[in-house]
Amino acid sequence: MSVFRIAVVALATCGVALGLDARDVSCDIVVAGGSTASLAAAITAAEADASLTVCFTEITDWPGGQMTAGGVPAIDFGLNKLAANQPASFRSIMAAIPGTGADHTQTEGSGSPGACSVSTKCYRPNILVEDWIMPRLKASSNLKVFLRTAVTGTTRGADGTITALTAVQRAPKSGQIEWSQRLSEELPDWYTPADSDMFSKTVLTFHGKVFIEATELGDVLATSGLPFAQGIEVPLENSSTYENCGQAQTLTFYMELLPENAGVQPADVPAGNAAGGTWPTDYGDGPAQWEHAWSWRRAYCAGSRSLSAVNPWDVSQQNLGNDLDTAYLFPSMDAVKAEIASGWRGGVNLTAMRMLEDRAYGWYHFLVNTSHVIGPDVGSRLTLNKTVSGTAHGLSKMVYWRDTRRAVRGVTGFQLTHPPLRDTPGATGVHFNDSVALGDYNDDTHHLQMPSCQYPAYIGTGRGEGAKPYYIPFRALTVENVGNLLVAGKSMAQSFHANSNTRLHPSEWTTGVAAGGAAVLMARNGWTTAEVYDNVATLQTYLNSSAVGSPLLWADVSDGDLPVGSVCELDRCFTVDATAAKKSTSFHNGSSTCGSSAGQPDCAPLAAAEWLANVQYWTKNSSAGSDIYSIQPTVLKKSTAVSGLLPPSQVLAVGLHAPCRLVNATPFAGYWLCVHHA
Repeated sequence: MSVFRIAVVALATCGVALGLDARDVSCDIVVAGGSTASLAAAITAAEADASLTVCFTEITDWPGGQMTAGGVPAIDFGLNKLAANQPASFRSIMAAIPGTGADHTQTEGSGSPGACSVSTKCYRPNILVEDWIMPRLKASSNLKVFLRTAVTGTTRGADGTITALTAVQRAPKSGQIEWSQRLSEELPDWYTPADSDMFSKTVLTFHGKVFIEATELGDVLATSGLPFAQGIEVPLENSSTYENCGQAQTLTFYMELLPENAGVQPADVPAGNAAGGTWPTDYGDGPAQWEHAWSWRRAYCAGSRSLSAVNPWDVSQQNLGNDLDTAYLFPSMDAVKAEIASGWRGGVNLTAMRMLEDRAYGWYHFLVNTSHVIGPDVGSRLTLNKTVSGTAHGLSKMVYWRDTRRAVRGVTGFQLTHPPLRDTPGATGVHFNDSVALGDYNDDTHHLQMPSCQYPAYIGTGRGEGAKPYYIPFRALTVENVGNLLVAGKSMAQSFHANSNTRLHPSEWTTGVAAGGAAVLMARNGWTTAEVYDNVATLQTYLNSSAVGSPLLWADVSDGDLPVGSVCELDRCFTVDATAAKKSTSFHNGSSTCGSSAGQPDCAPLAAAEWLANVQYWTKNSSAGSDIYSIQPTVLKKSTAVSGLLPPSQVLAVGLHAPCRLVNATPFAGYWLCVHHA
């Protein structure tokens, strides 16, 4: 019996022996939640088919992940700021945030409730939960929502499919003040089935046809006995070895400036500290830096909308200086495996989480102590707004998780890596033949400053590097060899580097929508994820229909990756994308052949064993007749157009160090012509 089966059986036995409250819950679709993606998946699945019972677990009492409990109420947009590039449900939640949505100027904040500078949608999360999220969830009678519920175990059948999830739901005991304990103190209790001083517990077993992993900590992956990734792939992005370091995480909070003589006592805030790091040295030099920290993610603007204004009753979300870059919040893989065997409690380095909390409180006091640059009495009027955070301790309910545990591979052994998202010709990333979601944000890795954490060269600086609109394929939402499990958000079958692009609010939402829509078709038709992939056109049509309303092609962007015609180059005729077409003097627009015409050469098509090899992924060699070798698993193609848009007969997958004999000494448009015999 495998580890994950032992853990589930032990939990069930313990529940009987200790007299714990336990019950079974029958569902068609089970969404294991806590993330932004999980909220989107639950809403999509429930609203798309009212005949299906959808069960949705949420580890906090505020569904929405980083949009709410995770304390990042400032939407990180790219081109998905345009309504035409948003799923219908995301358009609806964005419309619920008041304001014009206008961009900020050099001096004025954006047209959002916060008049911030980082986004056109900065808001108070408690208001969004109350006004939109909870009413939207309650509107679907077929949707069962389980707040304060942590997934603790996964049961799989003999065929590898998931048959049930075990979870612990907690309820605050009478007289207890919820959210008064630090997360580092309370998180293990959330996963423990026995009642505690703070909570009464119920052990729930969710039975379903289709399961969606969209937790913030990879709870389903970790307890299922399936392989999962944690940390950074080294030395290459497609390596199967990992270094246990990744993103610096943040625990945010909300500062408020009280008016003079407000009669309100500022909150008593723990001292905190820098948690082994340092504080900026230029905040005391003048007001500019302090004002920027205040308006950067201001959640509520109570007066002047100027980016230099610090108004009484303003509420400012803070995560500009409180990243913990001296410790990784996930313990070593050996420690994680030991926890899985002994009883899953979220798999978090609690010492590092305590440091993160201290860093947050320390940043609060740093801002108070440097606020004299704004005014001599400002520091005495600053406080923590605990209503907006929804906690008695004043910090956000959950960590702002920038990375987490991920599926290793999807169907066909697929893993989403970074190059198809950005490092491709044309105006967008690769348009896969199974694209089901849109995303757009910078390559954004917050580096840890630890001697033991060395980021591989392929990541680069990883901070704000250029972005382009990209596509997310269905295969990234699947798990290899588990036919009824979907993954969404940060748990997708993707590399650490790819997650640095896909981890932001709008992309999480679109993957949740895609997973929710796919789950409906799977539950209706009895399909596995492999069968959905075989019928991916049906899924795409469904997602794009009024039932779901998710756009699958970018609006207001030119897709330069499509085959647009053929050229006679390298003494051969082959089809090209728009970028390559501009590099040729023998372009045949809209044609797949190179017929004779005045001034145009007539050349033969590629032979069966002749292929185009992207120079980025092959060793450099300028001698015709010699071999080049692939420097990572890649593909050979019959066209310069992206592989996801080509029929299978025009794409050949090859592994590391695959040979290909050069035909020409000079490449065309970044491609060698070479001979490879499969």
